[in-house]
Amino acid sequence: MLIKKRMFSAAVALSFLCSITFPFSGYAVDATSAATVSPHTPVSNKGRTVHPVKQDKDMVKQRFGAYTKGHRGTQERIYLDAPANEAKPQRNAHTESVIGSDNRTRVTDTASYPYSAIVHIVSDIGGCTGWLIGPDTVATAGHCIYDPNNNKWASSATVYPGRDGDSLPYGSANGVEFFSVSGWVQNGDSNYDYGAIKLDKDIGNATGWFGYRYQSGSLNGTAENISGYPGDKTYGTQWQHADQIRETQTYKLLYANDTYGGQSGSPVYQNSYSDCGTCAIAIHTNGVYGGSSYNRGTRITQEVYNNLNTWKAQ
Repeated sequence: MLIKKRMFSAAVALSFLCSITFPFSGYAVDATSAATVSPHTPVSNKGRTVHPVKQDKDMVKQRFGAYTKGHRGTQERIYLDAPANEAKPQRNAHTESVIGSDNRTRVTDTASYPYSAIVHIVSDIGGCTGWLIGPDTVATAGHCIYDPNNNKWASSATVYPGRDGDSLPYGSANGVEFFSVSGWVQNGDSNYDYGAIKLDKDIGNATGWFGYRYQSGSLNGTAENISGYPGDKTYGTQWQHADQIRETQTYKLLYANDTYGGQSGSPVYQNSYSDCGTCAIAIHTNGVYGGSSYNRGTRITQEVYNNLNTWKAQ
């Protein structure tokens, strides 16, 4: 009888340990799924293992989610001109949509936060948009840095924060490492279309960077804005449009913001959320498709949130 009791106690303890989750690690310790690779598993163009990070001072846990705070930066500007021989890539091939009449407006003060933290990305696989999430890290769409159709990482990328045509109020920085996840790189699954660029300088200390958050429940009705660098406007100019979340899906958020190719990777953000500040809730990726009349972006779920924190900390 004593042996049976000890065996039962050991089984209960093992069951408990196998169900423990760590909220900021991005990984659950689960014996039944340990052999299964999550589509959110981070990957790098350098082929190295990217380890999750623990909670830091900017991460705030909430009852139904969490957020990581943004910062305004010093706003110290240098105002350079774009290089005369700059290669102007074609917009990224992903379809993005103007819904009805075009309601986008040009951002005239791109050097001011938060527009200063939105970057024009020029790479050898196309032109895109991204947004700083730390001093040297840019969040963007996965397809802006990895082309699954050709199994190709971008081999180079230059980012121009707060760009306004030929005016570069914060100069530029170059990508030194690209991150995405296995669900995008290995499978080209649009549900996992997100990634990040690590830069060669801490340019975000001047421009500031966005906060970002996840919420387990519906985000329908949440007021939001998208600002980025569309390919149908004057080259290198930033355009925005405000709307609200129209539909919340497991991996995507849908909205009626007008967008165009080149705005992939733009932040879908709230102008103010708690002390998160200017706070992103999705990464813009796609236009109208699949019978929906809305554009959409990769929703910042807990897994996406954890990976953004991990890439920021590299």
